Amino acid sequence: MSSPLFVLSNTENLSVSFCGSGFLATYQLGVAQSILDNAPWILRGAPRVYGASAGSLVAAAVVCGSNLGRVRDNLLEFARYSRQLPLGLLSPTADVYRWLEVTLERSLPDNAHRLASGRLHISMTRIPDGKNVLVSEFQSNEDLIRALLCSCFVPLYSGMIPPQYKGEHYMDGGFTNIQPFEDTSPTLTISPFAGEMDICPSDTSTTFCDVIIQQLPFHCSMPNIIRLLDAMFPRDWRILKKAFYSGYQDTIYFLERSSE
Repeated sequence: MSSPLFVLSNTENLSVSFCGSGFLATYQLGVAQSILDNAPWILRGAPRVYGASAGSLVAAAVVCGSNLGRVRDNLLEFARYSRQLPLGLLSPTADVYRWLEVTLERSLPDNAHRLASGRLHISMTRIPDGKNVLVSEFQSNEDLIRALLCSCFVPLYSGMIPPQYKGEHYMDGGFTNIQPFEDTSPTLTISPFAGEMDICPSDTSTTFCDVIIQQLPFHCSMPNIIRLLDAMFPRDWRILKKAFYSGYQDTIYFLERSSE
């Protein structure tokens, strides 16, 4: 991982990686919106945009030129809906997988697979051997959507039967590579969890220890533990909305530091 100053001085080769984030993908959407508003050449010129789990949805939205505010609102709407159910996101009627499939079908442009091919890299975990797979070529929108669904599938949480991609079953890419990138080019890493990523929250509370979770440097602190819980079972949709603006502001701080 390069320092911010080095990264921004070589924008023509700068790739971007969105880690697995659950419902806190709203933080990463805020980051992406802030970059588009304040330094658009970073995302528009990125040769590769990586994503794992919910981070792959943000990566796909960036590559396909989707309206990021609308993507955020879709997440908030589903979070509000799930809060009304007896068991929240664990309720049998809170079909996370089906909601995601329908949302992708409605929101992706007709040429999404062509926009994504060669540029979007989706992290998935192949079930037969537990190996990580990065997929970057898509023959159709259906092909692209299947890959995104595979990257986001958490057993039990998303359903019982893992989805298939090209005849093989896959599950959440975060299980084997939660912050995907390759060493062939500098990569801007983005995470809603405090750690050693380029753009992420900064905590002032005590950090008990630092761990590496599938390439994701993670600070073990109380705020980060709460973020993990909110990523899977958000306490309130307003927390997710606030995360969007936190991501936006953290990016402005990052860009300001990088220009010094």
